[in-house]
Amino acid sequence: MVKRCIGIDIGPFYLCAVQVVRTDEEFCIEKVFGTQIRRSTDSPEEMLKLFFNRYGFDKRADVAISMPHDAVFFRNLETDAEGLEKIRERNWSALEHNFPVGADEIVAQVYSYHPIPNGKYSVLTAASARQSLQERLNIFTEAKMHPGLVEAPIFAVHSTVAVNYPEIMTGQAIIAYIDECYLTLAVTRSDDILAVRRFPIITESDSDIKSVQERIAQVISREARVTWRKVFGADIERDTQIYLITTGKSSDHLVEKIEENLHSKTTIVDCYATVENLSRHMMEIPVCVAEGLALRILAPEKTKGINFLEACKTDAASALNLRKEFVFCATLMCLIAVFLLVGLFTRLSHLEAAYARIKNETTEIFQATLPQEKNIVNPLLQLEQKIESFRRDSRLFASLSDSGLSPLDALYKISANGPLRENIKVVDILIAADTVRINGTCDSFEPVYQWQQLLQEDPGFTFVDVKDIQKQSKSGVVHFTMLLSLSTQEPK
Repeated sequence: MVKRCIGIDIGPFYLCAVQVVRTDEEFCIEKVFGTQIRRSTDSPEEMLKLFFNRYGFDKRADVAISMPHDAVFFRNLETDAEGLEKIRERNWSALEHNFPVGADEIVAQVYSYHPIPNGKYSVLTAASARQSLQERLNIFTEAKMHPGLVEAPIFAVHSTVAVNYPEIMTGQAIIAYIDECYLTLAVTRSDDILAVRRFPIITESDSDIKSVQERIAQVISREARVTWRKVFGADIERDTQIYLITTGKSSDHLVEKIEENLHSKTTIVDCYATVENLSRHMMEIPVCVAEGLALRILAPEKTKGINFLEACKTDAASALNLRKEFVFCATLMCLIAVFLLVGLFTRLSHLEAAYARIKNETTEIFQATLPQEKNIVNPLLQLEQKIESFRRDSRLFASLSDSGLSPLDALYKISANGPLRENIKVVDILIAADTVRINGTCDSFEPVYQWQQLLQEDPGFTFVDVKDIQKQSKSGVVHFTMLLSLSTQEPK
């Protein structure tokens, strides 16, 4: 079975990618790409986009990447069995004061733990900030790459050493990894790293290579002794194996000084000791981290490390901080209460505005309906009282007639049945209990009798008679009196 993986290491001043293929138990480096990143215009995103089209990297291969050195923190925590269980259950509140990252922002994973005196355990934990992880992933998202592993560089280096120098898996050793900015020391036992320490490298521009290497050798010797004694409680034994990885072109003097100070056997790591190199040329940029990243995926049985990407997903899915949840719920309830109060006050304001508008409209209607009323106290009540008064007057006026036709109905029928376009003037109308008398004038006799005929056809009148119709000789005006009898049946 053939499987490929691309390891990508982005340092402060370089970018290195290695494509490794595994066939059965053999590992081969198929492609290597490396470039310097020193100018502000050097964009890692643009360089990553060239991998597949220009340099022929396999688009189907898995991708593993490294975190920046200064974005990863290591701590050896001493805890009891209960504390160890909390850390293994990913209760990062116990780590809140051990890392320069807040408990809610921490992305951490336990690498190893081992018993120490007094019934306690030493737990090696690596942590980073969620924001730092997201910034690193954003670089690859823009390049349309989706890593499956995000590893700390020193653990990737350990994977490279473990595959090329399998004897490290059976004893105690020290790994010293030196890049352009940092020195990282790792103390190992069997297949575990027990402690990790990192130191910045400060060099003067006018210093020669030998003096720089002597200072680095002094730092390695001093800190290796301190770390070894802290882990094992004893001095470094003679001939302890030290594996050295450095970006320098020449490390002979550095090796000589380390062996002189520690009386140890120091090996400069060859990344191609057991891994075959099929790439066309060797790169000056070290491939140790990139190779180890690829081997972490291709050889899980031979390597060990952490995965910040997996830790981030697990923390997001399962982490439970009761205090944080309580604060969140309390804050949410307060916000809901605030929104409800704001909503109630807003609704009250709208209702008050609507009430004032309706009150003004009622006053305007009252003034338009009853302009003679000057004393306005309660317009709505006063209107209701006036309407009730009109109703009483209407019932009283209708009660004057025992017939089925009320005076108002009689008046309406007389008006509705008047002759069209005729010059008839009504002088007065008297409506009694069951009769109506109309006095009026007209230009001639004919319109009077036409009107009489129209009123006789209406069922509301049982009898219509014209009385005292006379025409004045001087003016020619016809005066008439018309008597009508109202119907005694209820109108339908």
